[in-house]
Amino acid sequence: MRRAWPWSLRACGTSGTEEKPGAVCGMTNKPEKLKGYQLAGRKIVMYPDLNFTGRLFGGQLMSWIDEVLAAAAMNLMGTKNIVTKKFGEIVFDAPGLLGDVVEIWYRPVKEGVTSLSMDCRVVVGRGEPSMPEQISSSTVVYVALDDEGLPSPWSKGD
Repeated sequence: MRRAWPWSLRACGTSGTEEKPGAVCGMTNKPEKLKGYQLAGRKIVMYPDLNFTGRLFGGQLMSWIDEVLAAAAMNLMGTKNIVTKKFGEIVFDAPGLLGDVVEIWYRPVKEGVTSLSMDCRVVVGRGEPSMPEQISSSTVVYVALDDEGLPSPWSKGD
């Protein structure tokens, strides 16, 4: 079965834009369901990431989400000294399959004194390149810590 590349990985030369062939496109034609979200990172589903049914293991996806959102939270909170406080309900809408390029998108939803809550959507490119398929969603809360490991106020980074 042949699969289309995720919409954000399509070469500009094949999408009809004026940009150079081979350049990465995406932001100009972001699907409506990802408006307001920023790309945190991408991962490729490989054999070690699969469960016994041949689909992406949910725990592996949660690990990827935590890893890339933590990096985004560090940037937004202006500190590397953070911890994951809470994963909200994580919904697995569709399976991740071998070879899928998984894109993890986020948007900050609540800025607390010591915490930052981020909404997350995970998509893969299947079928129509302009309509990535959502495979998961969740909300994750990060907390800034002081040197003694206690919650600490944070100020905006980048």
